[in-house]
Amino acid sequence: MAAIAVIGGLDPSGGAGLLRDGWTAAARAPELELLAVCTALTRQGGGAPAIFAATDATTLARELARVAAHPGLRAVKLGMIPDGCVELIADFLASLRARAGRPAVVFDPVIRATDGGRLGASATELLGLASRVDLLTPNCDERGQLEAVGSLPSATAVLFKGEAVDGRADRIRDRLRHPDGAEQILERPRVRGPDPRGTGCALATAIACELARGRSLVTAVVAGVAWLDGTRPR
Repeated sequence: MAAIAVIGGLDPSGGAGLLRDGWTAAARAPELELLAVCTALTRQGGGAPAIFAATDATTLARELARVAAHPGLRAVKLGMIPDGCVELIADFLASLRARAGRPAVVFDPVIRATDGGRLGASATELLGLASRVDLLTPNCDERGQLEAVGSLPSATAVLFKGEAVDGRADRIRDRLRHPDGAEQILERPRVRGPDPRGTGCALATAIACELARGRSLVTAVVAGVAWLDGTRPR
């Protein structure tokens, strides 16, 4: 059975992280088997700065190996990576690249929570992983923090989300940069939702679902963005 894996922090409120990823995958691609690996237990939302406790290295390594060995794995969505876990994730990504029928990897880097508070490894450590994935989906703040410590890898596709359109408040655009330098501009009306928390998780997972189905990167991104906009209350 074809499968998708979501790897990230567990936010018990369900607003972001693994629970949001799981809800998205079930809604977007119910035919896929869902695998999940918890990298940390987090507390976020409610206007308070986020805090987290990382999963111990032995447990995390075991669960990553379980996912890497799944014969039906088609795509991976990678989210929060705590301090001290970067090397384990790097080894996991290397094992995926070595297998036949390599799964697509979408990386939504998590550095800071919406309500404040650091979540996960440093920007320098996360940037080091970016060259090992297929698609990077930073928000504007994450992009700024990553670019403050180095250049985004040219060999990785990058989705630049939420860019302004000539100062217009009613329009927004996402820009998909391919490894060959070509770009697609996805401009559309801005759809406002009541809670921005977890939208990055949901979009990255929705894109990964489409890649798991064998869709092209452009098709997967367009479908993911349209789906996320459609879930927001008007």
